[in-house]
Amino acid sequence: MKLLSDKSFNHGLKDSISFGLAFIFLYVPIGALGASQGLSLFEVMATSLFIFSTPLQFLLIQSYTSGLALLPIILALNSRFILMSSALSGYFKNISYRNIFLSSILIVPSVFSACISRFKNKEENYFLYFLGVGLPIYFVSVLSTFIGYYTGSGITSPLFYEIVKIVLPLQFTALAAKHWPDYLDISAYWIGLLFAPLFIFLFKEYTMIIAPFLIGISLAAFDYIGKKK
Repeated sequence: MKLLSDKSFNHGLKDSISFGLAFIFLYVPIGALGASQGLSLFEVMATSLFIFSTPLQFLLIQSYTSGLALLPIILALNSRFILMSSALSGYFKNISYRNIFLSSILIVPSVFSACISRFKNKEENYFLYFLGVGLPIYFVSVLSTFIGYYTGSGITSPLFYEIVKIVLPLQFTALAAKHWPDYLDISAYWIGLLFAPLFIFLFKEYTMIIAPFLIGISLAAFDYIGKKK
């Protein structure tokens, strides 16, 4: 295939390996959790195929009976994709709207972080690199969801929660490493770590929604002021 011979696409494939491995441990439990909740295979697979957002999928599967009450949380969680899409749009100016629309499912924090850190330092075919990173992660996640559904509800034991606690920090460490040596971008990670107790005290259950935006806006303002000076 012509795509596989493209240098930028292959760079993306290579960079997707570390993230793809982490998604196995995130999406196998999603499938198993859906099975334990009594959802059909189609319902569980649809969350990975059409939503592809780890925290939102866990929320929907665990609280699927809440109906419209989940709508404000869904909108709040999904608002981050507006920011990520806006940041990437400048690199995809010559790409057709059709191709952007079809590939928009791939815009998740891991793919976004890999792309932004690469685009800042390298001249690439930006869209093909984006596909190279995103497609393997997407397919691994969908396949892991399917496998998790048929492995049974045993995975939803306390061991599942311990695995997620280990995998997520490792994934964010890999994301931070991708931004080295951009100290401003890396600082977002350690600021979140240091101020996590304060954020939880102030925002309670809304911490995961408010804190990222608060940190991002603060760093953007700091960067803008620094460049203006």
